[in-house]
Amino acid sequence: MIDPAFSKKVLSLIMGFLMEFGSVGQAVPASTLSQPETTEITAENLAVSTISVSCLKVTWEDKPDRDYTISCKPHDPDYAYSDNIYFHFKDEGLCYITGLREGNEYSVTVKPVLKDDEKGEYTAKSATAEGKTETVEVIQEYPFEDGWTGAFAGERAGGLTAQPAAGAIYGSIVDPITDTGIRRDEYGDYCAALGLFYGLDNDRYLVTLQNGTQFTVKQCDSKGWADDGQGKYHNFGNGGKCIVEFIYDDYNLPSCVAYSGSWGYYNWNGLDLGANIESIKKINYGEKIEY
Repeated sequence: MIDPAFSKKVLSLIMGFLMEFGSVGQAVPASTLSQPETTEITAENLAVSTISVSCLKVTWEDKPDRDYTISCKPHDPDYAYSDNIYFHFKDEGLCYITGLREGNEYSVTVKPVLKDDEKGEYTAKSATAEGKTETVEVIQEYPFEDGWTGAFAGERAGGLTAQPAAGAIYGSIVDPITDTGIRRDEYGDYCAALGLFYGLDNDRYLVTLQNGTQFTVKQCDSKGWADDGQGKYHNFGNGGKCIVEFIYDDYNLPSCVAYSGSWGYYNWNGLDLGANIESIKKINYGEKIEY
C-alpha cells in the first residue's frame, strides 16, 4: 500500500518540474496569438568622417535591396550656402557630401525607405551622426585679382618628372569623389601649379570662389614668373587669367575639359568651379584623410 504522504510529495515534484522547465500540456494565452509588434528599421553603424574643407564621407551598413534617404543640416543658423550642398552616392552604404564650407559642423541623417510590403508592419527610423569639415590655419593672404580668374586649365601629371615637382606629386591619386580626373593627395588637396607670386612646390592653399565653393590645393609645380611677369597667372582665352592650373591624370582627362581647356565651366558633383576666385590663402597642413 502506497503511503498517501509519499504520493502527494511525488505529485508536487512532478508539477513543479512542469511549471519550471516545460510548456508541455500548457495552454497558450490568447494574447500571445496576436500580430507581432511593429518593428523599426534603421541605418546601422552610421559614421561621418572629414575629407576636406568642403566634403564629408558618410558610411553605413547597407542592406540588400534597401534604398536610403540622406540629409545634411548645418549647425550654424545663419549658414548661407545650403544650396551648394550636393550628395554624391558612390557605392552601397557610401555617400560623399560636397559643396560644404571650411570649419563648419553638420548633422547628417540617413533613413531607410520602406518597401511596399513593409508598410504598416515596420517603421523607418532615422540615424543621425555629426561631422565637421576641415578647419585650416591661415599663414598668408593674397590680394584680390580682378578679371576672369575662373579659367582652371591643366597640365599632365606624367610631365612632372623632375624634382621638386616629381616629389610633390608623389603618392597622389585620381580624385575618387568628384570625377574631375585631377590628382589628389592624402590631405584632400587637389594637385595644381601656381606661380612664384604665391609660393613654391609643396605649399598648400585654400581657394574660395565667388559662388561660395571652397577647396584646397597643393602646389606640385611652378608657373615661374608666369605670363604677367609677376608670377600670378598665365593668359587664357580672351582676357582669362589661369591662376590655379590643375594637374590631371594622363588617362583620366574628362572629354569636356579636353574640348574646352578648362574645368571652370562645370559643376563637378558639388565642386562648382563656374565662378571667379574670391580669395587665395596659404595654409598649414592638417591631418591625413582616407577617401
